[in-house]
Amino acid sequence: MMNRFQTSPAQVRDELARLMGAALHEGMKRLFAQAERQLFDLASSETDSDRRAEAFEAIALCRSEQDGFFRAFAGELQRPTAPWQTAEWHELIGDRIRALRFEDELAEAGQRCGIEHTQFEARVGQLHEDDPDHVPAGLFTLESISRAFLAQTRDLPETVRRRLIAHWGEQVLFRLTPIYSVLNDYLIQVGVLPGIKRLRDPLADAAPAITPATAQPAIPDVPQHAGPSPDGLAERLVPLVRATIGGDDQYLFRFERDQDWRTEDFAGFIMDRLEPTLPIANWPTRSREIIRLVGMTLSDVLNDGLIDPRHRRQIATLQLAVLLLAARDRHFLSDADHPMRRILNLLALIGSDPDLKPDIESTAAMLVPIQQAVLDNPAELDPLSERLRDISRGKPVEAPEPAVTPAHERLAQIEERCRIRVGKILAGHVNDMPLREPTRALLDDVFQPFMVRTMINQGRQSAPWAGIIGLLQDALTLQIDPTLGPDEVKAFGRNASQVFNDKTSDGLLADEQQALDAFLAYLDSQSREGLQFAESTATSRPDSASDAPGVATPSAAEEKAPAADVAGETAPTETETVASDSLTIPSPVELAPNDSDSPGQKTPSSRDASDESESAIDEPEADQPPSEPAIPTDGLLLASLPTVKDFFDQQSRSEEWFEVYTGPGRALRRLKIRDLDPDNGVVNFANRTGQAKLSLPVAQVLDDLFAERTRLVFGNPRFARSLATLRAQLEEPRDEH
Repeated sequence: MMNRFQTSPAQVRDELARLMGAALHEGMKRLFAQAERQLFDLASSETDSDRRAEAFEAIALCRSEQDGFFRAFAGELQRPTAPWQTAEWHELIGDRIRALRFEDELAEAGQRCGIEHTQFEARVGQLHEDDPDHVPAGLFTLESISRAFLAQTRDLPETVRRRLIAHWGEQVLFRLTPIYSVLNDYLIQVGVLPGIKRLRDPLADAAPAITPATAQPAIPDVPQHAGPSPDGLAERLVPLVRATIGGDDQYLFRFERDQDWRTEDFAGFIMDRLEPTLPIANWPTRSREIIRLVGMTLSDVLNDGLIDPRHRRQIATLQLAVLLLAARDRHFLSDADHPMRRILNLLALIGSDPDLKPDIESTAAMLVPIQQAVLDNPAELDPLSERLRDISRGKPVEAPEPAVTPAHERLAQIEERCRIRVGKILAGHVNDMPLREPTRALLDDVFQPFMVRTMINQGRQSAPWAGIIGLLQDALTLQIDPTLGPDEVKAFGRNASQVFNDKTSDGLLADEQQALDAFLAYLDSQSREGLQFAESTATSRPDSASDAPGVATPSAAEEKAPAADVAGETAPTETETVASDSLTIPSPVELAPNDSDSPGQKTPSSRDASDESESAIDEPEADQPPSEPAIPTDGLLLASLPTVKDFFDQQSRSEEWFEVYTGPGRALRRLKIRDLDPDNGVVNFANRTGQAKLSLPVAQVLDDLFAERTRLVFGNPRFARSLATLRAQLEEPRDEH
């Protein structure tokens, strides 16, 4: 044996016993727990009191004899010679049918372990040849473990023994695959190479001096050049963990979506960061398996959709610390009750509890102490896990004040720069738009902090950032929309819930959620007021229109109005009471201008003036030139013109945003043209999702465009040329008949 270190076979045997003993102890606990569950189910369904008592006695025996059974089993494994080592399987089990089933499970376990078990068996055989007194033959192989187990179960009651043998393969043998990789790596480190011997050809001496060289098969366990061993891996991870504590996350494997933490990607990322030029196949088996098993351990937690995304990112921050601990402490992978394993499970439990996951500050304060304990003193992981257990139980925990480090100062500077940048972005979207008080609170208390967190954690190219920008535009549009309806409010609420509470976002704090709820309540009240106003307007609208288009028909009250009303004096109605002492009413002489009328000039009455205007309308002057043709005002005629259709089709395809004028005193609405409806003569406008939000007559839209009341949000010379061309075409004389 080529011994790289001064290690005796007895020391190697003891280290193998320690590593294998931890894995077998966990398997033995699972095995006895499975037997207890079956016995308890049997006792619960048994009607015979004697059999029920026998089952409960067997359960008590399993609990009391478990530790003693394992100690005797571990001692039996290291016996140099024993009768069970050469006995037949049916003699050890006592039943040929069960023996055949047991052999099948043993063969399946060998297939699962594969080459790792075969190489371990060869190395142990080499150790036995070197020192047969201290290293038994077949030490810790699947067959020797199973034989020792069967020999130790002879003293147990048949009800317990039968169940232990039935679940031996499932609970113990099938789960030993990782431990054989660990044992092989240890044997490689101490210099026990694979026991591959090549026989010398007796005719080699008679062969010619010059013979063609033949390629020798590469041995997968021996790297072509030195790669980082587990100890070297730990040394390289120490500065990376310190950098992570300092706020540098470039060495962390990132993920943003569910089911996006894959073990192969994590292992490839870590190996590329540590050894960019070293092929993965040249890494030592032990180091590769440690990285792979750590990735599998983290994937079980980070791919759980029930865990809050913020807590998942906190757990992912510990990936390098977990890998460092696994490289240093072999018990991390074999002991399910390891303090670091408990910490990961407790963080996952807190992140999946609806009552605890909003409190992210408590768990965030634990991340640096956990990583520092892995670096300096792993013994501190136990009290840290207890503190997390208190948090999971809802107990108040006073976390120590973290020391202000340069990383915290840099983070504060980054937050300040992001806050300034987000403020400019919000100001650019608001521009000169009037803001209601709930909208201002929404921007200050919800959008700004959420956008700052998203910019720091995920960047401006992420999906949450795109969603928040679209939601911001909808909020600014809806808060001044006079035609707001309940359906639009509900759609905005669903969109806000999807953006803020999505698994890829950072979520809202309690105060931020209250501000969002207040804005939704404001929109709901605005929609109800809009409906009430629309109903009152519909009931007060007159039923009949004027007979002559464009000329209002005077009502009966107007016809009977006295001449004094025309001069500006209005009689008070019955509901108005005006005190003459409190008001000073100017006389008609004071209201008239000094130079308006000459003395003696008679002011024509209103009826005479109206008669003159009617006569002027009925009898135009013969020599007056005809007026130039104006733009048609008939909506159906305009909508049927090919030039108008082409213009609006072009704008709908261009996806340009317009500030649409909807009436005097109303705020402009930021929408885009959806299509032209030629059947009804209207232009439909839509929001960013394509939903129709506004319909206006085509004549009104064109008039507003020509008068620049409706305009593009961002100027476009092509649009200006198209609009000018359309106006020139519409002003050309045409035969409308």
